[in-house]
Amino acid sequence: MTMVRLGIRLTLRGGREAVTRLILTSLAVVVGVTVMLGVLGLFNAYQSTTTRQCWECAPTPVNQEAQGAGQRTDQPSPAKVGEPRTSIDLAAAEQAGATELWNFAQDFYQGTELRRLDVAALGPGAPTIPGLTRVPAPGTYYVSPALSHLLATTPHDRLADRFPGRQVGLIGEAALSSPDELAIVIGHTPDDLKARPATRAITAMSTDKEVKGTTSIYRFAFAFGAVALLLPIVIMVGTATRLSAARREERYAAMRLVGATPRQVAIVASVESFVAAALGAIGGTLLYLALSDQIAKVNVTGDRFFASDVSPKLWGYLGVLILVPTAAALAAIRSLRRVQYDPLAVARKATPKPVTFWRLIPLLVGVALFLVAVNWPDNDSSDAVIYPALVFTMWGIVSAGPWVTMQASRLLSRFAGGAASTLAARRLTDDPRATYRTVSGVTLAVFVGTAVAGILPSAVRAETSGDRAPLTNVLRLRYDMGPASTFLSPAAAAPVLRDLRAMPGVSVIPIYISEDPSGWTPDAGTPPPLGWQPPAEYVSCADAKVLPVLGACAPGQDVSAIAGDELFIDNPLLLHLPVMGYRDIDRLSGDGIKAAAPVGLDLSRLDITTLMVAATDGASLERARTYLDAHAPVLIGMGDPDEWSTNAAGPMTFGEVASIRQTMFRAAQQIFLFGVGLTLFVAGCSIAVATAGGLVERKRPFTLLRLSGTPMAVLRRVVFLESALPLLSVSAMAGGAAYAMAVIACRSLAPGTAMSFPVAAYAVTTATVLIAALAVVLGSMTLLSRMTRSENVRFE
Repeated sequence: MTMVRLGIRLTLRGGREAVTRLILTSLAVVVGVTVMLGVLGLFNAYQSTTTRQCWECAPTPVNQEAQGAGQRTDQPSPAKVGEPRTSIDLAAAEQAGATELWNFAQDFYQGTELRRLDVAALGPGAPTIPGLTRVPAPGTYYVSPALSHLLATTPHDRLADRFPGRQVGLIGEAALSSPDELAIVIGHTPDDLKARPATRAITAMSTDKEVKGTTSIYRFAFAFGAVALLLPIVIMVGTATRLSAARREERYAAMRLVGATPRQVAIVASVESFVAAALGAIGGTLLYLALSDQIAKVNVTGDRFFASDVSPKLWGYLGVLILVPTAAALAAIRSLRRVQYDPLAVARKATPKPVTFWRLIPLLVGVALFLVAVNWPDNDSSDAVIYPALVFTMWGIVSAGPWVTMQASRLLSRFAGGAASTLAARRLTDDPRATYRTVSGVTLAVFVGTAVAGILPSAVRAETSGDRAPLTNVLRLRYDMGPASTFLSPAAAAPVLRDLRAMPGVSVIPIYISEDPSGWTPDAGTPPPLGWQPPAEYVSCADAKVLPVLGACAPGQDVSAIAGDELFIDNPLLLHLPVMGYRDIDRLSGDGIKAAAPVGLDLSRLDITTLMVAATDGASLERARTYLDAHAPVLIGMGDPDEWSTNAAGPMTFGEVASIRQTMFRAAQQIFLFGVGLTLFVAGCSIAVATAGGLVERKRPFTLLRLSGTPMAVLRRVVFLESALPLLSVSAMAGGAAYAMAVIACRSLAPGTAMSFPVAAYAVTTATVLIAALAVVLGSMTLLSRMTRSENVRFE
C-alpha cells in the first residue's frame, strides 16, 4: 500500500509537469472511450436488428393435406387466369390445428422494399406478429410509421389502391428493423384469403431470427469495418498512456538505482497510468451519455436504427470502466522493461535495438490469407480465414511501420542535406517505433480508404452500367413460376394490355409462350418424353423496339424467339444481352441456343408468360405497378423451389433486383466510410497527443539547442520531418497493400469485371487527409516555441 500511496502522490502532486501529463492523458482517454462506447452502441443496435424475430420467415404450417391439393411443394403446371383454383380446405385446416391463414408477399415502391402480410384469423388463438396485439379485422390494416406517412402524402393510384380496407393503427418497433421500413399487415376473412395463391394454413409465427449480410462482400465489409474501428482507438489510448514515457523512465530508473525493486517501480508506474485512464474512462462515459441522442442519429448500415437499440448495454459500460484502466496499467508496466532490467541503460540514453525486416512478416501473411479467403469455395467457411487475414494485415501495417520509417530515414540522411534533415534522420533511425507511433492511425485510415475506393464502386457500377442501364426502370412480371403459376390467357390479357398502353409514359412488351404438343407437365409424375424441350417463347418485333437492348429483328421479320428465362435472375452481373433470337442462354458462358419463330405465327392466340413494362418516370412506373397489383397480380415464389409456397414477391424492376444486392454494398460502404471518418478523427487526436508528448519529453535538448544558437526555423523543420517522413512513407505502403487487396477481391468476387478506381477523387481525398495530418503537426510549433524560451534554461 505504501507504493500505491506514493504512486497516487506522484500522480496528483508531482508538480506542473505531472498535472499536465495527467490532464492530457485523461483527455485523450476521454475521447477514445467516448468513441469506443459509440461503436459498441451502434454495434449492439445492429445486433438487435439482425436478431429480431423474423415474422416474414416461413411460419409453422399444418400438415400438407389440410393445405389443399393446390398448395403442393413442387411446382404445378400453369393454369390460366380465370380458371378455378384449388383452395385451402378450411374445415380440414382447423381440424388439423390451424389458427390462421397467412400470405406474405414482397412488393416495392420507388425502389424500396415493401413487406406485405395478408392474414385471416381462424379462431381466437390466431398468432400475431411482434408489435401487434391482435390480428387485424377483415377490411382493416396496420402499417409501419414510414408507410403511414407515404400513404398520407402519395396519390392513391400510385400506392394506396394496392391495399384493400382502411388503416386502423401502426406496427410497433418490435416488428421493424428500421424507422424507415415499409410494412403492412392486412386483415381478411378466411373465405377471401383461402383461394389466394401462396396462402398457407399455419399454427404459429416463425421464431427464427432475421439474418442479414449473407454475401461474402458484406461479411468482408463488416469484418473490415470492425477491425478498422477498434484498432485505431486502441492505438490512441495506448499513445495517451505513454505520454512523457522518456521522462518517466528517467525517474523510475533513478528509483531503481537508489534501491527500489522492480515490483515497487511497477506498482508506482501502474498506479499513475491507472489513475489517468480511470479518470478518462469515467469522463468518456459521462460524455457518451450526454451525446447518446446524437449518436443514435448516425447512419452506419444505410438504414437508421431505433434510438432505444443504440446502447453499449451494461456489459459495455463495465467493460470500458474496468478494462481501459487495467490495460493502461499493464501497458505502463510493459513499457518499463528497460528500467526494471537495466536502469543504467536508461540513464545513459542507450539507443534501442534497430528494427528488422521480420516486421514485414505479419503484413505478408495477412495478404496471403486474404487471397485464400476470397477464393475459398465455401463462403461460410471463408469467415474463419477472412477475419484473421484482416487482423494480420492491419497489424502488419502497424508492425512494418517502424521498419519502413527507418529505411526512409536512412534515405533522408543519405540524399538530404542541412542540419534539420540530419537531426531528424538521426532521431528517426535511433527510435523509429516512437516516431511512427505518432502517425499510425492515419496510415490505417489510408489503408481502409484505399480498399473502399477499389472494391465498392467496382461492385456497384458493374450491376447498373453498360447494357443493363436501359432496363433499370423496366418492370418484369412472370406468370409461370411458383405455386401461383398461371398464364395470362388472350381474353384476360386484352384489357390489361389496352389499359397499360393507354397510360401516359408507359410501354408494355408481352412475351408469349407456345403450346406444348406433348402435353407433358412438370408435375405429371413421369419423366418427360424423349427429346422433350420446354415450350418456346416469342415477342413481337414491333413491341420489342421499345427496348433495343433486348435485340433486333431482321428486316421484314414480325416475330422473334426470345430467351425469357434469362430476364429473371437475381444477379445482374450474370444477365446476358441481347436475348432475342435465342431459346436459352448459358449464364456462365453466355453462349445461346438460337431459335427461329415459325412463319405466320399468330401471337394473339397464345398465352402470355411474361410482361415487361417500361416507364418514363417514377410516377408512371408506380401507377402501372399499382394497376397490375389489382388487375393482373403475379406472385413469384421466392427462394428455393421446394419452398415457393412460403412467401411471394410482386413485380420488380431490373433496377430493384440490382438494388437488393446493392443494399448490401451500400451498407458495407456506410460501415467503411464511418470507419474511415472515425479512424481519421482518432488519428488526428493521436497525432496531437503524441506530438505534444514528444515535445514535452525533449524540452531540455530543444531548449539547449536553441540557447546554443540553433535557429527556431531549424527546430521546426526537425519536428516536421520527424512526423512527415513516416506519415508519407508508411501511407504509401498501406495504400499499396490495400490496392493489391482490392484488385484481388474484385477479380475473385466479380470475375470478368474491371475494377473501377476513382483516381481523381481518391487523390484529392488522400491529399486532404495527409495535409490535415501535417497541419496538426504544424499546429504544435507554438508549443515548441513557448517551451524553449530562455527562461526555461533551469531544469528541475
